[in-house]
Amino acid sequence: MKVIIIGAGIGGLSAYHSLKKNLANDKVTIKVYESHGPPGTTKVGGGLGLAPNGLRAIASISLKAIEYIQKNAYPGPIFAFRNSSGRLLGHFWSGRKERYGFDQMMVRRAVLHEALLLDIPADVVTWNSKLQSVWETDEGVEVEFADGSSDTADLVIGADGVWSIVRECIFDKQYSPIYDGFSGVGGFIPLSRLSPRLRESLKSESVTMTFGSPGFFGYSLTSPSKPVENSDLSTNYIQWWSIYESPTPPTRSEADPSTVRTHLLSQHASWKSPYDTPGAPVFEEIINLGCTTENEFLVLPRYEAPRMPSWSTPSGSGRIILLGDAAHVMPPDSGQGASCAIEDAVAIGVLLHRYFEIDDVDIKDALKNVVGAYEGVRMKRVWKILDMAKRSGNSKKRQSWLQQKIRDLFLGIFCKLPESVNDGLYMYDVEAAVDQYVKR
Repeated sequence: MKVIIIGAGIGGLSAYHSLKKNLANDKVTIKVYESHGPPGTTKVGGGLGLAPNGLRAIASISLKAIEYIQKNAYPGPIFAFRNSSGRLLGHFWSGRKERYGFDQMMVRRAVLHEALLLDIPADVVTWNSKLQSVWETDEGVEVEFADGSSDTADLVIGADGVWSIVRECIFDKQYSPIYDGFSGVGGFIPLSRLSPRLRESLKSESVTMTFGSPGFFGYSLTSPSKPVENSDLSTNYIQWWSIYESPTPPTRSEADPSTVRTHLLSQHASWKSPYDTPGAPVFEEIINLGCTTENEFLVLPRYEAPRMPSWSTPSGSGRIILLGDAAHVMPPDSGQGASCAIEDAVAIGVLLHRYFEIDDVDIKDALKNVVGAYEGVRMKRVWKILDMAKRSGNSKKRQSWLQQKIRDLFLGIFCKLPESVNDGLYMYDVEAAVDQYVKR
C-alpha cells in the first residue's frame, strides 16, 4: 500500500510515525508533501500548551519525540487565573504528571515540529510542493501539484490545516473556513529583557491567564526550567498571547509591530497586575517588548469551519481521509488543537493495522472499514471539545460590568473543582479508544 500525506505539520508528521509503527515496512510506503520550505527556511508558528492526552499520543508513536519535547519545553500544570484588576480568581490544575502520567507542557510550536521530524528520513518529505488538486480514480488517488508534477497512491491523508486544499477538492469548497470574529497575537521574549519583579514572579506563577473586557491576555514560561540565580537568561523565554474581538481579519499592513503595539496597548495598558512596578506595568511591559522586529511575534486571525458529515470522500471509499484542522478547525480556546490532530493520526494508524494488516483483507474493503471506525471513534470526542471551546471563547468577548462579575465568579468556582474534572480530556488514550470501538 502506498500512502501520501499532504502536510508536514504536527498532524502530518504524527501520521507518518503512526503508520510506521503500526504497519510492516513491506506493506506500506509513505511519502509526505509540504507546501512550505524545509526547517530553517520558514517560521513555525508561536507557542502552545500541549495537554497530557496529546503527550500520551505522541509517546505511543515516538519515544524520541516525547523525550525531545520534555527536554525543550516547560511543564506548567498550574494556571493562575486573574481578572484585569489584578485580582486572583484561583489556581487551576491543568494536567499534572502525578495524575495523568504527563504534565501540561508549554512549548514552542517549532520545538514540537522539530521533535516530530526526528527519525524521519530526509527523502520522505518533499518540501515546497503546493497541492493543486486531488481526486479518486478507479485504481486509487491521484494528486497534482502547482509545479505540474503529480503522484498516485492507494490512500491520501489530508493533514494540510485550516486552509486544506484536500478538503476543498473532495467537498467542492462546501466547508470553507469562516472568520470567527477573533484575532490572536503572540510571541516570545527572552527572560533577560524582563523587569526583575516580573521575572521573579514567574517562579511562583509560571502560567498566568488574565480575563478582562475586551479580550484576554496570557503569558508563561516556555523554556525547560524556571529562572534561577546566575542562569543564562538570554536562552530562556516566556511566550505571550492576546485574543481580542475584531470585526474583520487584520490585514498584512495592520500586522506591523507599531500598529499591533498601539492596538494592544489600547486594550490592555490599563490592566493591573500584582507584579506591576513604577514605570513597568506588566502588560505594558510585555506588549512593548513583544511587539518589535527584534522579538518574533505573529498575528493570527481565527477561523472556524462548518461541521462536516464525513472526514473522508463522499463516496465512502476511505481512499482520502482528513485529520486535524483539515477535518475540524480547532480554536485555541480548547487547548486541544495539536493534541486532537495527533490523536487523529494515531487512530488512523491503529485502524489500518487492525483492518489491513491483521485482517489481511483487500485494500478497498480495509479502507472502507478504517474510515467508518475512524469517524466513529473520533467525531463525538472532537465535537464535544469544540463545544467546550466555543463556551470558553465567549468569555473573551466584550462584556458588561455584570457579565464580567459573573465570569469571574464562574472562573473562581471552576478553580475549586477537583482535578478529576479534567479526566475526560486528559485521561483519554486513543489506542484504547480504538480497541474498545473495534471490539464493540
